[in-house]
Amino acid sequence: MRYNCIHNWDLTYDEAVKIQTELSSYIILQNYISKPRLIAGADVSYSKGSDIFFSGVVVFDILTMAIVEEATAYSKVSFPYIPGLLSFRESPVLLKAFEKLANIPDLAIIDGQGIAHPRGLGIASHIGLILNIPTIGCAKNVLVGKYEPPGIEFGESSPILYKNKNVGVALRTKKNVSPVFVSPGHKIDIESSMKVVLDTCDGYRLPEPIRQAHLLVNKKRLLQV
Repeated sequence: MRYNCIHNWDLTYDEAVKIQTELSSYIILQNYISKPRLIAGADVSYSKGSDIFFSGVVVFDILTMAIVEEATAYSKVSFPYIPGLLSFRESPVLLKAFEKLANIPDLAIIDGQGIAHPRGLGIASHIGLILNIPTIGCAKNVLVGKYEPPGIEFGESSPILYKNKNVGVALRTKKNVSPVFVSPGHKIDIESSMKVVLDTCDGYRLPEPIRQAHLLVNKKRLLQV
């Protein structure tokens, strides 16, 4: 899978913030009317105290929920941990895994934030712009904004409000289990993002593409340690 290098990764804090601010204006939020067949899940893992990151991408056939392809990569981290700038730390190794794919996914769900971000450009939005495909951010924790706890039943949701704007949803993907935080990355809107996440849940808190990517990348990391 090829992608566009829209900037380099050797950046200072101020340069990274400037790039986020500029790129956020290119994010497209639109109703996703297509029926995706191949959906990728992507995750990054690393051992505490290690400077080596591992990434995993799992491509699913949504009709059969069967894994079509897997790809992994690893690299040395080159950007410090700074809240709000996660994409500059994790995107390079994620892109190395995406680059190995023979199948181009119709859509990707990234473990992280989309537009629910201080500058409207979380890792899912950043990756979406680079890959030029629809992307969704699905995170375990909220980064910005406030929300009311959604109802306890599967599929119930409540909006995440940030600066008087709806930037995503707290979504219940399993009854009585903590919600996930879904926000559109690129080329998709909130409602469509929520529908895709619910359609790819298979009895777990995390949608299956991300859950499998998480299992894959942790296995890869443990084998390398």
